Amino acid sequence: MNPDSVEDYVAATPRSRALHERATAVMPGGDTRSVTFHEPYPSYVQSASGCRLLTEDDEELLDLLNNYTQSVLGHAPPAVVEAVTDRFARGNGVGAPTDDAVVLAERLVDRVPSIEQVRFGNSGTEATMNAIRAAMAHTGEETVLKLQGGYHGTHDTVEVAVEGDGREHAGIPRDVERRVVTAPFNDIDALKDRFERHGDELACFILEPLMGVAGGISPELAFLETARDLTEEYDVPLIFDEVMTMRLAHGGAQARYGVTPDLTALGKFIGGGLPVGAFGGREDLMNAFHPEDGVAHHSGTFNANPATMAGGVATLEALDTAAIERLNELGNRLRREARAIVAGHDLDVTVTGDGSMFQLHRTSGPVTDAESAAAGTDAFEELFLAMRNRGVFMAPRGMGNLSTPMDDAEIDEFLAVLDDSLAAVEA
Repeated sequence: MNPDSVEDYVAATPRSRALHERATAVMPGGDTRSVTFHEPYPSYVQSASGCRLLTEDDEELLDLLNNYTQSVLGHAPPAVVEAVTDRFARGNGVGAPTDDAVVLAERLVDRVPSIEQVRFGNSGTEATMNAIRAAMAHTGEETVLKLQGGYHGTHDTVEVAVEGDGREHAGIPRDVERRVVTAPFNDIDALKDRFERHGDELACFILEPLMGVAGGISPELAFLETARDLTEEYDVPLIFDEVMTMRLAHGGAQARYGVTPDLTALGKFIGGGLPVGAFGGREDLMNAFHPEDGVAHHSGTFNANPATMAGGVATLEALDTAAIERLNELGNRLRREARAIVAGHDLDVTVTGDGSMFQLHRTSGPVTDAESAAAGTDAFEELFLAMRNRGVFMAPRGMGNLSTPMDDAEIDEFLAVLDDSLAAVEA
């Protein structure tokens, strides 16, 4: 990493440095979320409003991370704040159902093509875990097919072949490697091969219709259509992880791409900024969790807590078709003009993404799957820090996304910083 960039960062962030030193004494690594760390230490945020963050060092940053796509309405949107605080003031942990959950469930059933019934949890990890459990309960099988580089949270079954070929790290049981089969994204022949060899033993096929952590990689429509055809042929539930991609259309990526799965996992923005997860799909699959007739169990102290449900309803009301289409148009402009800027520099950078999501890769491309991507490597970190020093905050791996408070002025700001940062990295 450029020592000048590190020196500039350290000089600008003494308060964050002091907080990080305190944090490391009481939390391993100084935090409880691995992705928030970056070298030499992360910035600490004191407040956020709209599309701006204010750090503990009184720096204002244009937020193009948005809590990894969660803050689609930006930070502290007034209607959501009002809905959450009003509900919380009327009591939150009530240990019983409330109408808030019914309303949010109705909204999701109306909005997402695949969802006939839905249940709520507290994270995207819980959402994908329980969607897989529903498929296992339905099929009686335990083998899961996923994509190489596909990230679906931190439960054991999906912590395979995210960055490598086997289990991601120690602490994950070795046996998951025996019951997880993988295939590369956008490779139809490989997908057909996996079904020919394993189709009769699969509990499900889970994938992000646009790969997020692997690098904002768009699907080839024929690949998604083949996935749908094969899962129907082998009677294997198809699960879309739309924790990130729900923002791409009113009905999520499945509506944008015209391919309807059997089950869908949701999270991020559908809780109005509070911890949330949801999974839903065909009624016969979801009946596995019926409290009287089901064969599986699903509970949790904060499942469908009223404040989260109220925040989710307010968020969905604000994120209507017009808002999504405007964000997607801004995303189209950002990617188009970023590619033009990159072409004017002597660095290997590829821009991927769709709708309001984008990714910068420090590679010459093309990027079609996890193997050809540079996400999850250290390659982008120098450019990340150069942009961070100039007031633009993204993921250290190069991921970015837009929020509704943004307009063309923010896109102009990003593009100018990108141009200047590329020149700094070249120097």
